[in-house]
Amino acid sequence: MEEHIIGNKLYAYMFYSLATITLIASIFFYNPWVLLLAASLISFSAVYYSSGHIVNNLLLRRSLVIETYNGYALSDNLLSAVKKVGNQYLSVSVAVLRLNRGIEVKDGEILGLLEGIGEPFWFTLQLREINKKTLLESLETKRRMKEIAAGRVAGSSYDRANAIKREIGLVEQEINSIRGSGKALEISIQLRTSETSGDESDAARGSAKSLERVAASFSTVLNADYEMLKGEALLSGIEAF
Repeated sequence: MEEHIIGNKLYAYMFYSLATITLIASIFFYNPWVLLLAASLISFSAVYYSSGHIVNNLLLRRSLVIETYNGYALSDNLLSAVKKVGNQYLSVSVAVLRLNRGIEVKDGEILGLLEGIGEPFWFTLQLREINKKTLLESLETKRRMKEIAAGRVAGSSYDRANAIKREIGLVEQEINSIRGSGKALEISIQLRTSETSGDESDAARGSAKSLERVAASFSTVLNADYEMLKGEALLSGIEAF
């Protein structure tokens, strides 16, 4: 994912530079319209800095551009990367799960998970140190939002209210775990599946469907949401393997 993030930063810095030049010009010529243009460019660059990959993926999906990396080309839905090997097509799909630090998983559950998945897959475990204060602030905000949501559904939907309460409990476990630890680590699992077929579309669909099944199994046992990588993020994610 680092490649497309770096690209977004470079584009954003270009917009910042253009905005600075425009701002100086507006002051020099005392032109409020040029000042408004500079403010707009600054706002646009900030948005692109944080979410430029979304724009890039939309452009890829709605245009005839085919982005390739290491011989792989993106499928139409951007969820698979396909390349031709001999007279066959090899398709790869990748997903990421970010684990809650407060969750305890027994060894037997992991073993049962690995033995129960009846199709080939690969996975890597990644650890990354992150700012503890920023992480706690984010989790506390998340807890407050869920508490507000619980208040809104209280009395109207018993099952939904209980589900939100369980989610709040998980967030609180994560907060307590981080507060009691020395370093804040983000733990993530990357999953990869592949499919080979004589038909390019069949290979792309096969790897994506296989990944959904594998990721759903991990998600259930580890109680963690998963995200299927798409577009530029998928092409970069292939490097992890």
